[in-house]
Amino acid sequence: MIIGYERVSTKKQNNSRQERVLEEEGIKFNKIYRDKTTGATKDRPALNEMLLNVKKGDTVYCESISRLGRNLKDLINIIDTLIAKGVRVKILKEGIDTGNNTYKLLLGIFGAVAEMERETIQERTQQKIDQLKEDKKKGEINTKTGKWFGRQKITKEDLENKKEFVKYYSKIKDKSMNKIEVAKILGIGRTTLYEWILIYEGGQVKRKRKKS
Repeated sequence: MIIGYERVSTKKQNNSRQERVLEEEGIKFNKIYRDKTTGATKDRPALNEMLLNVKKGDTVYCESISRLGRNLKDLINIIDTLIAKGVRVKILKEGIDTGNNTYKLLLGIFGAVAEMERETIQERTQQKIDQLKEDKKKGEINTKTGKWFGRQKITKEDLENKKEFVKYYSKIKDKSMNKIEVAKILGIGRTTLYEWILIYEGGQVKRKRKKS
């Protein structure tokens, strides 16, 4: 039998790209197994079913090594299981074919590169998280969206330069709009709006210190 295996790892992904790659090979598949895993579950029922059902002489196609295994160890275990059952494995993107003797070398190279890329992404992500935590303590976090995490240290001058705030502050004062409506329009909480108004009018915000 000619078998295909596909896996997507987030809710936003779909199998269309992997399906297209397999279709472009012009192969008529007897069966295609599809898994959709998320952060909530790492189960791969379709993969487990495939490993159980494949027989000697079958060929399994997969779009890339990242779709077949989660990491290098997992990938090797899956391929070894298939080979032990007399199944040939073809991974299209990396050109891996267990039907020839070079597949182990290619598998090691591509698997190591993929693992290194994953570790690099994880390291960069952690660095950003650590930086955000540090900036949050200083009240200096400003994201690309313009939104702030935690409490923003804002001055009267900052508010005077916020044209939208000044515009709606006037509407609050002439009672053409209420504070709840203005907070929604500005995309901030009511407490934040009250604090901005206090600062804009020359007052100071007193925050309660958390007990350690």
